[in-house]
Amino acid sequence: MSKLNILLIGLGSMGSIHKRIIEHTENVNLYGVVDSKFEKKFEKKNGINYFKTINSIDFASENIDGAIIASSTDTHFKFADLLFNENIPILVEKPIVTKPDELDFLVKNAIKHNKIFRSGLIEIYNPIFNYIKDLNLNDIISIQIFRHSQPISGKRKLENVLYDLALHDISVINYIFSNPKINLLGHSSLPKNGKIESSELLLNFNDTSLFISSSRESQIKIREWNIQTRSKLFKIDLIAQKIDIYEAGSIKSLDANIFNTKSNHTTVSFANKPETAQIQFDYFIKNIYENKVDKDHLNLAKKSHNLVSDILKNK
Repeated sequence: MSKLNILLIGLGSMGSIHKRIIEHTENVNLYGVVDSKFEKKFEKKNGINYFKTINSIDFASENIDGAIIASSTDTHFKFADLLFNENIPILVEKPIVTKPDELDFLVKNAIKHNKIFRSGLIEIYNPIFNYIKDLNLNDIISIQIFRHSQPISGKRKLENVLYDLALHDISVINYIFSNPKINLLGHSSLPKNGKIESSELLLNFNDTSLFISSSRESQIKIREWNIQTRSKLFKIDLIAQKIDIYEAGSIKSLDANIFNTKSNHTTVSFANKPETAQIQFDYFIKNIYENKVDKDHLNLAKKSHNLVSDILKNK
C-alpha cells in the first residue's frame, strides 16, 4: 500500500492536532502545510513543504491525495471549492461554512461528482457515543448537555458559540438517534462584542426533552452529558472519558414495612480507547483508499449545520 500525501491548510489550534495525527499515522505522509502566518513564501524543512499561500502549490505537478482544511471558517469555502476542482478529497474543520447556500453547494457537488468530503465533527467518532448508540436506548426522558470552555484568546478567529461548541452536541444527537426531527422550544443567548459567547437551548425530539448549554465564559472546562431514562441515569464525562451508570433499585427496611430506593452504580471507562482525532482521520483515509463518498456523513453534517443556522435566524 503506497503512502498517501496529505496537505494541511491552517496551523492553528486544530491544525496542530491534525498535523500530529498525520505524522503519527502509518502509510500517510505530510506533504505540506499552508498558513498565511508563515514569514516565508515557501520553505522546506524535514521533508515537509511550508507555503504562505495555497497559490504557491502547482497541483498539476504535485501528487496530493487529500487535504485537511483547518483555517479560519471564512476561508473554508474558497479552499474547499479550489480543492474540489483539483479532485482532491477534503476533510473540513467545523463549521464547514456558516452560509447554508455554500454548504448546500459543497454537499451537492460532492455527492453528484463523487468527491470525497468529510466534516470535522469530531465527537461523532468518540467511543463513548458509539457505546451509547449501540445501547439503542428507547425510553429516554431527557438529555442535559453542558459544553463549557474558558474565555478564548482574542487572536483565535472562532465563530459564535453555537457553531463552535453546540454544533458538536447537535451532531452527536443526529448520530446516535439517526437524524431525528429536532424541534427548538426556546433559546437564550448572551452576546459579547457582537458575538454569542454563551447559549442555552431547549429542544425536543422523539418525545425526549433536550437541553444544551454552551459557553466560552466558564471558569473551568466542562464536557458533560446526563441521559435520564426511565430506569437508568447515564452521567457522561468526556474529559474523564467515562460513563457513570446509576440504576434504581429497592431494599426493604428491616424496621418497618416500607421500601427505600437505592442506586446501583457502574462505571465504564474509555481511557484506553484510541484518540478521537485519530479515529476521525482514519475514516477520511479509508474513504480515500476506497474512493467512496460517505453520503450518510454528509447528510448528518448538513442537517446539523442547518439546525444551528435556523436557531440563529430565530434568536
